[in-house]
Amino acid sequence: MERHETMFFDSHAHLEMAAFDADREAVFARAAAAGVTRFVIPAYSLEASARAVALAEARDGVWASVGIHPHGAGRCTPEAVEALEALARHPRVVAIGETGLDFYRNRAPRQAQEAALCAQVALARRLRLPLIIHCRDAYPECLAILREEGAAEVGGVLHCFTADAAAAATACALNFSCSIAGPITYPGANGLRAAVRAIPADRLLVETDAPYLSPAPHRRSRNEPAHLPLTAAAVAAARGVPVEEIAGLTATNARRLFRLP
Repeated sequence: MERHETMFFDSHAHLEMAAFDADREAVFARAAAAGVTRFVIPAYSLEASARAVALAEARDGVWASVGIHPHGAGRCTPEAVEALEALARHPRVVAIGETGLDFYRNRAPRQAQEAALCAQVALARRLRLPLIIHCRDAYPECLAILREEGAAEVGGVLHCFTADAAAAATACALNFSCSIAGPITYPGANGLRAAVRAIPADRLLVETDAPYLSPAPHRRSRNEPAHLPLTAAAVAAARGVPVEEIAGLTATNARRLFRLP
């Protein structure tokens, strides 16, 4: 299969998940053929963090982030944070997260989610690592906590950003970037497309969130990094620039955010 000339950086892909156990090598091969050559694997639990680190250690072009998702906030004990810190000292770990708030599913009490987020912001500041933030139906609350807890000191990214231009401006003022995923390809995403036009060029990333949030026309199937160019093309269309420009820009931004060569 011929290799794609345009190179993309998937800043958020859960390639350590069981959803890829049967064909992980083929997934990486399809990604390479599509020009997707760099990946950050964000974890959502201690167990996933260990798997992400192991995968990053085994492959060139792959880095890990370690963290506890808001759905599992009740498991973010002091002992768990200590274990995360040990994992985060691995040289292939480039961020803390994904952490954040999810008031859409509310699988953990809000107080527990907020406490877990605060603990992981403190960990990121202690280790001087950026944060990967999950935020759903909680942008005002999440951004307020990031401000109050001093997250601007290390910065980070709001992954799968779906809010409006005002939220994007607030995030950027807090030293955070906005990463755009498959929903920008959906017909009803006009508000998101407007927000994408307003995000400063140096604060824009793209991601798959694989295996979730497949872009059109793959919406009802498992997502994978080979689909990232479809999302990048939708971002490019929203901003009125060539997709190659978005590929280069977002790859540069990701390398800077995660402090990569």
